[in-house]
Amino acid sequence: MDERLVAQVQQLDQQGRSAKAIARTLGVGVRDVVGVLNGAVQVSVSGRGELRCWVNAGWSRSVDLEGTSQWTGLDPGASDAEEVRGLVAVLVAADSARSAKAQVAGFLLDVWCLGVKNALPPEPMTPSQLAAHRHAYFSAFEGHVQVPAELARALVFGAAGYARELGFAPEADFDAAAVVLGEPAGPSPIRFGRDGKPFYVNGPYDDPEAIVRTLRHAVGDDGFHYTLAFPE
Repeated sequence: MDERLVAQVQQLDQQGRSAKAIARTLGVGVRDVVGVLNGAVQVSVSGRGELRCWVNAGWSRSVDLEGTSQWTGLDPGASDAEEVRGLVAVLVAADSARSAKAQVAGFLLDVWCLGVKNALPPEPMTPSQLAAHRHAYFSAFEGHVQVPAELARALVFGAAGYARELGFAPEADFDAAAVVLGEPAGPSPIRFGRDGKPFYVNGPYDDPEAIVRTLRHAVGDDGFHYTLAFPE
């Protein structure tokens, strides 16, 4: 493939398209697309891990980015037609100069209330394994987009910190998974919650009564909103 076609493949991949969809769009073979995707995953030669991060398309509609103009244009997949659920998925791959495999970790964030709902500790993955895992990881969303590591840190550590202030600890594997991200640069400039307040939407395995009690203790009866998406 020429450089222009390679760039087109990589752009469509960052939009969350499958290899078959990319091949159909560009009129090339699936094997050629997979070869480009595998070759695009580079191993750092700088002696330190390099991070590549992705979030689900539409993520920006679940948070308040006022004052973060550097990130407002990083969500080309955002659409008014998409359901806004307050959930943001983050996938992080840390490359190494010493191995062809990247260490890959994942985070499912409730950016409106509970913070880190799920965390996947790092797993070593080859380029082809990472490509397959990435598409599967974002299958419940309208694709995914690549973002700077600074944004991934702001989302993950910011959501965790917001939830802690409300009385909710991150998921048990959070610390192990967060090792891949390194340390936060400082307080997250992203504003969490919905319309300035915590907004709780219960999941199928939550204890809604306990969570609502915790919210009342943290912010008072009028300091939050909630809705029950699943029957108790």
